[in-house]
Amino acid sequence: KLENQDIAPEYERVDLTAMLSDAVLSFESIIENKELNLECDLDDVVIYSSGSYLEIVWNNLISNAIKFTEPGGSVTVTLKEHLDRVVVSVSDTGCGISKETGEHIFDKFYQSDSSHKQEGNGLGLALVKRIVDIADGQILVKNNQEKGCTFTVMLPDRQWALSDH
Repeated sequence: KLENQDIAPEYERVDLTAMLSDAVLSFESIIENKELNLECDLDDVVIYSSGSYLEIVWNNLISNAIKFTEPGGSVTVTLKEHLDRVVVSVSDTGCGISKETGEHIFDKFYQSDSSHKQEGNGLGLALVKRIVDIADGQILVKNNQEKGCTFTVMLPDRQWALSDH
């Protein structure tokens, strides 16, 4: 439905800080079982957007960071306001992303790591990209210097709309 735009997002006041906190907490037992180091640096940010769509984005990115990080590794989630943008980053110390994978990572059904094929269907990041596009945002992915990767989502800061609705 998202791809065909049969459904339109319902915009509302979204407390991104609380939403990201809840998303991270929903993975608490997995994080503890893998003995991952979790760092969160979340500014207080409220925007006007589609909360139900954004939940899909955060849950997918955090889930992937946890899934592809070896036990004892680290996952970092940050939320910052920068000028007229809201910037959310999810970083990990996992296996990283090859150049070839980076070229296809947002394609439907694409899975580069065969060891995790039973854990998904290759639609998660394609859906994330579509939602970010619908929200007039951008998503970037880059390999980290040491190990792992960072997904960065930039969304328009629509606080101006909060007073209108």
